[in-house]
Amino acid sequence: MAKLQFKAWQCHDDRLALVQENAIKRVLGFSGIHDYQVLTEISELFTAGDISDYNLEGDEGTWAIDSGALKGTGGGAAQWYKVRHSTEVELGFIATFDKTGNRGGFLVRCDDNYKGYLLWWTGTNVGVSKIEGDTETKLTQLPCTETGTASVQVAVIPHSNESIDEVDTITFALWFDGKLLVAYTDDYYSDYGKKIGFAVYESDVITFDNLSVPQLHRMVEWTSVDPGEIASSGLSRVIAYDDIRVQARYDGSVKIWRPNKTSSDWTVGTGRELDENQEYQHYWPTHLRLVGALHEIDRFRSGHQGHIFALAQDPNAMSEEATADRGTKRHRRNEEQATTRTVQLAPNPVLEPEDLVTYDSDTWCITNIDWRAAWQSGDAGGAPVLQSALRLREYL
Repeated sequence: MAKLQFKAWQCHDDRLALVQENAIKRVLGFSGIHDYQVLTEISELFTAGDISDYNLEGDEGTWAIDSGALKGTGGGAAQWYKVRHSTEVELGFIATFDKTGNRGGFLVRCDDNYKGYLLWWTGTNVGVSKIEGDTETKLTQLPCTETGTASVQVAVIPHSNESIDEVDTITFALWFDGKLLVAYTDDYYSDYGKKIGFAVYESDVITFDNLSVPQLHRMVEWTSVDPGEIASSGLSRVIAYDDIRVQARYDGSVKIWRPNKTSSDWTVGTGRELDENQEYQHYWPTHLRLVGALHEIDRFRSGHQGHIFALAQDPNAMSEEATADRGTKRHRRNEEQATTRTVQLAPNPVLEPEDLVTYDSDTWCITNIDWRAAWQSGDAGGAPVLQSALRLREYL
């Protein structure tokens, strides 16, 4: 009786990886909202998907920017010619881009010596390899005849099986045009890097364009809005305790972003204000203890009289580093809310809550905007006017 032996067998579903940004969009879709503006890309990598700002380093072969896209030409030998970006990307992310060409690859978890992983395609196979300099060790490969142009998604998914604050394994996955081609799970090694990059094989020519890595790249296993459930419940499961704003805009769209930008959206012109009032809370919490999943962090900020204590919890803060980072942000919000200002002025219709404005040479964050119709008297009997009140908090 003949024996049948299977080799390099895989079992998986074909769904795209889901990160917070995608999950938020899905929940908004349940609400009938399909017009949104996402301000959460890792801006150091590119500007609005244009790789013309690509910060090339360690390039092998020939790499150049051509009409806003990254074009790579191999050096001729039977090897991968690589280029990387100087910006580090933390574990748990997806990257999307367009590619034109047959033999290319995408680098993840790469260090400055090109020690990392390569997800590659050749027109006959796709696979995942470990690389170290010019040395390649193939971890898996599967037959695949996809060639030419494709929209590519690469996912790097960490898993914590033994302890919730320690990564044990990482899954690497590659999609072309929404179809999963290959996935591979390897042990986690802490001595690998955090950079990404591209590769081209032998003497081939390949082009990469429209690179996108969402800043909201925490992996989400699933998301839904169940029958009879309001959409905001599904949204709260996606965002949880993370510092993310999802807010309706003046034009009916929704804006999604992290409130950590530093540039002002508008400067209040001299003499534009009609009245203003500033308040300061003398006793605001100068000591915050944030309780994470496994760690507690105490944060102190300079205050005035007394020791005012506040306690906060964040079960999504898994590691000690994440707990410290979230505690610092939470405490900064406490201090910001201690100094507030109300400015009455002629309205600026495009301002929105959480926008930053410059007033008296200082930067303030809009908490909310009040509108009212008033009557302005005059020689001709007066006329109705529209006024607004900007309620601001200090921006640190």
